[in-house]
Amino acid sequence: MAAGVLPTLGDARSSATPRAHAGALRAEQAALARREHRALLGLYAAETRLARARGSAKALDAQAAAVAREREVVRRHAAAVRRSLAAARRRLARELRSLYEQGQPDPVAILLGATSIDEAVAGIDSLKRMANADRRLVADLRRKEARLRALEALLGVRDRELAAVRRSAGDAAAWLGSVARDRVRALAGLRARGDLTRREIAELDAAARRAERRSATLTRSRTRTASVTTTAARPVAASVAGPAGKGKRTLVVDAVAYHLTGRTASGLPVGVGVVAVDPTVIPLGTRMFVPGYGRAVAADVGTAIKGNIIDLWMPTRANARAWGRRTVTITIYG
Repeated sequence: MAAGVLPTLGDARSSATPRAHAGALRAEQAALARREHRALLGLYAAETRLARARGSAKALDAQAAAVAREREVVRRHAAAVRRSLAAARRRLARELRSLYEQGQPDPVAILLGATSIDEAVAGIDSLKRMANADRRLVADLRRKEARLRALEALLGVRDRELAAVRRSAGDAAAWLGSVARDRVRALAGLRARGDLTRREIAELDAAARRAERRSATLTRSRTRTASVTTTAARPVAASVAGPAGKGKRTLVVDAVAYHLTGRTASGLPVGVGVVAVDPTVIPLGTRMFVPGYGRAVAADVGTAIKGNIIDLWMPTRANARAWGRRTVTITIYG
C-alpha cells in the first residue's frame, strides 16, 4: 500500500490495490499456517525426546543410588573384616608374647612337665590347634579383605561410569529442553504473526470495500452532474471522448502535472501512474497510456477537473514544473 498504485502492471486492481495486497497476505498466512504446523510437529518430537532423556536420567540416578548403597554396605563389611583381622592379630600377638615370656616351650618340656603321656599329648595337640586356628582365621580374614577391596574397586569404577553417563544424560536433557523452549517461542511468534496477518487482511478488505463504495458514489455523482449540462456541451464531449464501452480508443486531453501527498478519492495512496479524471469522460479504474508519462490508471477526481482534462501525479515538484500543462493524445484500454 505504501508504494501506491503501480501502473506498470497494467491493471487498476494490481498487487498494489487493497484486494491484491489482501490476497498476497492470505498466501502468506497459508505459508505461516504450514510453518506453524511443521513447528508444532517439531515441538512434539522435541518434547518426546526430552521426556525419554529425562526418563533415562532418572533411571541412571536410581542406578547410581543403588551403587552408592551397595558401596556403603561393602565399606561397612570391609571395616568389620578389618576390625576382626586386627583383633585376631592382637590375640595371636598376645599368645606369642605369653609363650615368649614363659620361655621357649617345646614338646620335651611339655612331656617333662606333664604328669602323664596323655596329658603331654593333649598339650601338644592344643598348641597345634591354637596355632592352626589362628593361621586359618588370619588367612580367611585376609582373603575376605582382598575380595572386599576388589569389590569396592569395581563399585568405584561403576560409580564413575554412571557419573559420566549421568552427566551426558543431563547435558542431553538440558539441550533438548533448550530446543523445546526455542520451538515454543518460534511457534508463539508464528501464531502472533498469523494473527497480525489476519488483522491486516481484514483491514485491507474493509479498505477495498470502502474504496469501491466511494468510487461508485463519485461515478454516480459525476454522471448526475453531467446529465444537467447544456445540450450543446454534450455532443462536443461525446464526439471528443469517443465511443463508450470496452475496447482500445484514443482521446485528446489536457494533461496537468501536480505533486501532493495523501490519498485519492478512491481511497488509494497517490503515486506514479495515478491519474485524476472526470469520471463522466473517463470512468474510474480505466487503464490508459499517456505519451511522455507512461502507463496510468484513473483513480482520482478533482473539483477543477471537468471534461477532457487529466491530472498526472509527479514524484517531485521539479518534475511537475517541468511537465506543466500539455495537450496529448492518450490511449484508453477499455
